[in-house]
Amino acid sequence: MPVDAITPDTVVARARAYLGVPWRHQGRSPRGLDCAGLVVLVARDLGLADYDATGYGRRAQGFGFVEHFRGNMDAVAVPEAQPGDVLVFADQVYPCHCGLLTSRHGVPHLLHAHAARRQVIEEPYAGEWPLKVKFAFRFRGVAG
Repeated sequence: MPVDAITPDTVVARARAYLGVPWRHQGRSPRGLDCAGLVVLVARDLGLADYDATGYGRRAQGFGFVEHFRGNMDAVAVPEAQPGDVLVFADQVYPCHCGLLTSRHGVPHLLHAHAARRQVIEEPYAGEWPLKVKFAFRFRGVAG
């Protein structure tokens, strides 16, 4: 394995570099980003992907949101998701939010750009989140 292999820990560390960044719909910079922007910037920063899709609304309409993940990442079963993987959530029927699974002292956490809290946060993966998760994806090129 190459010395500079990207590991799940590398993904989590890169995502944590965005903690506190203000939330901004369709944002793609350290001055502001949304949940998809966080995933896009982590992938770009690590040289894993340069794909992006913008022009989406703030309300989910259909499954287009998840199709971008399917086309650019590897699907994993939700119960098999590990730190560094991307989780996709649905409020009602359609996927509308995403974040990265992390761990703090062995406790699963979710790192995501939270619109209501107006910034990128890391919080326990508990309460409503496990009930809303519908899909999990792994970045291609991350060493296991």
